[in-house]
Amino acid sequence: MAILDYPADIWREALDIAPGEEPAALILEGTWWRESATKNRLSKLSDVRELAFPEMFAGTWNGALVIYCCAYGAARAIEPAHIFAQLGTPLLIQLGTCGTLDVNASTGMVILPDIVAARDGVSQYYGVAETVQTDPQWVKRAERLLCDRDVQTQRGYHLTWPSLFAQSDEMCDAWIAEKLLSIDMETSAVVAAADYYGVSAVSMLTVWDALPHGRTFLDPLEPQDAERLKRSNQEIYDVALQLARRAEDLRNA
Repeated sequence: MAILDYPADIWREALDIAPGEEPAALILEGTWWRESATKNRLSKLSDVRELAFPEMFAGTWNGALVIYCCAYGAARAIEPAHIFAQLGTPLLIQLGTCGTLDVNASTGMVILPDIVAARDGVSQYYGVAETVQTDPQWVKRAERLLCDRDVQTQRGYHLTWPSLFAQSDEMCDAWIAEKLLSIDMETSAVVAAADYYGVSAVSMLTVWDALPHGRTFLDPLEPQDAERLKRSNQEIYDVALQLARRAEDLRNA
């Protein structure tokens, strides 16, 4: 049997997760700095354990069971997203950094994608045509919580693309003309899996690359920009934990 046709029981047995023990949220993060990110994120959780599948960690925060996985790129992120969405995890949360296509967006701003152009190379196998939509209510909750923390946010039309490197100036100009706001490598795939299995998804992405200015991750940031990036990166995780707690409350209501 091909994996896309597996029933949920196969994943339950493989991960030793009984019915009713599904996490409140899956938190995914796309970054090269997997080791330091995982150490930082897991330090906020209690009773942490690695699941049978490597680099998928379970822990609790304020009584809510959370799965954290550092998964870079759509081809990797779709795997935990698929598994936990199929198990009925009510909320999938994508975190990471992104490139902005808005000439006025500042480093450290958090992008909250509404509509996502699904050009990641994976989403079409989950029934996606051209775009997916994050859950509007969870986007509003995330926006409110970030604003309460004095984090600048922006919502809009976002692009998920399969490669950080396969992006030319000509492509960026075309995306800007298309009115796309920002670009990452995971969001649309995670939303596609959530939609396929009938659960919710939200994405919070901190602006790093400034594509209209020709600035990539290789270019050094001014100290104040570096500090904003660091702060926002922490704030989105703290908000993700609050969203997980809310998902647990809603599930138990």
